[in-house]
Amino acid sequence: MDELLQIRNLNVGFLVKKKPINIINQLNLDIYKDEILAVIGETGCGKSVTGSAILHLLPENAIVSGSIMYKGQETLHMKDSEFRELRGNEIMCVPQSPSTSLDPLMRVGKQVSECTLGKKHNRTDAKAVVKSKVTDIFGKLKLPRGASIYDDFPCELSGGMCQRVLISMGILTHPDLLVIDEPTKAIDWALRKDVLEILSELRQEMNCAMMLITHDIPLANRLADRVAVMYAGEIVEIGKTADVLEHPIHPYTQGLIASTPSKGFKVMKGFMPAFSDLPDGCRFKDRCPYACESCGQGTTELKEAENNHMVRCNRQIGQTEEGSVKYVGSYQLMQELRVGVLAK
Repeated sequence: MDELLQIRNLNVGFLVKKKPINIINQLNLDIYKDEILAVIGETGCGKSVTGSAILHLLPENAIVSGSIMYKGQETLHMKDSEFRELRGNEIMCVPQSPSTSLDPLMRVGKQVSECTLGKKHNRTDAKAVVKSKVTDIFGKLKLPRGASIYDDFPCELSGGMCQRVLISMGILTHPDLLVIDEPTKAIDWALRKDVLEILSELRQEMNCAMMLITHDIPLANRLADRVAVMYAGEIVEIGKTADVLEHPIHPYTQGLIASTPSKGFKVMKGFMPAFSDLPDGCRFKDRCPYACESCGQGTTELKEAENNHMVRCNRQIGQTEEGSVKYVGSYQLMQELRVGVLAK
């Protein structure tokens, strides 16, 4: 597969009271053409910060280093004026929470049109073409009342309709990369099902790559080709969706899945550490049922367990016959570990 986006050694911090607080730590991530990569994890783990770094939407107090390559072109240190040519054409986003992302004083059609109408496209004929495109997308997303909804304000629409308006912003220019942030946040079960169907249809029609940032593990399971699990600013596990969600290796991934309602709502002990007071070694060690002395020493690296299934964990089960380290990718051991976590 061809890499569309390559993130290498990305660090993102924020200057708080003249003190830098690091959030994203040495993050390495690839997004391939036409694939959906889901990034899951607890609130505050750095998922949305990663998306904002890709989109150049970080606040002024952000401190960023590393590399973000899009189609072989370095974008992280592009001037904002130059990057805006990409963001709005080839790279688009669907922000989270319609209640805070939509301007309550602007008609929804105009808000969507602004995604493509710049200063150099202010002619009446251009506006008419864009309006036609917007109303066509509204119809494709099954928004009611056809073209008349173009002139409605957000308060005149339901939560599900506003969520579809946000999605229409992201797909208006038929981007190659779409960053979708929490598409099912704060909506009920029926609306969640609608959003799932819309995203499934868009995948088939648009053939664009998607970075899906979500707490919704069932949504990730249905849509994503690969899943990356994030904890305290680091990727702790990444691989094919079935490998990560059906055969999780990292104790955090196991606990995250076990805490979902369908798995019995077994909540993990403890809390994610504050970024201002991160522990040495493994950042999950204080919550891990398998933590040992080595977990508090050195740096824990991502290592391959099985078939491009990468895990950030120090546990290993000795040497293979060939002499290489055999990690916890053994399905038998994974089952034993999984049963142990679920039993707690």
